[in-house]
Amino acid sequence: MNDLELLPADLQQLLQLFSSLPDVRFPELDATGLQVAVARVKERQLELLHIEAQRDAVRVALDEEQEALLRKGHRLHAYLKVFAEHDEALAVKVNALALPRLRKQPVSVPVEGAELAATPRKRGRPRKTSATDALFTEETGASASP
Repeated sequence: MNDLELLPADLQQLLQLFSSLPDVRFPELDATGLQVAVARVKERQLELLHIEAQRDAVRVALDEEQEALLRKGHRLHAYLKVFAEHDEALAVKVNALALPRLRKQPVSVPVEGAELAATPRKRGRPRKTSATDALFTEETGASASP
């Protein structure tokens, strides 16, 4: 990446124009000093990108933790409803609470053989195949070829 790509277009053109004039010097402005300033800007830009990536990762972790806590809150609420069936005062308090809905479903961990378990098996005994069934299937295949 070119150091100048991080700068506004007009500033890039100005710095390129100045660098094309090697013999021109101004007080406190020379090519070396400007290159150092551009390098510092690039360093800060990369630092900012790194910090933003960290912030995004922390935000994702926070969302996951909040969702886990809310999931536990829903479980607690359900337990308290059952617990409060015989205590009218507690039941009123528990029923007055309205938790926000869960945003995501918990991710289930795939288990080996889960594909087989997902498809229901046929019930009952398997059919018996008779010798005549085998003969008819062979004849059908033989008569189709000529």
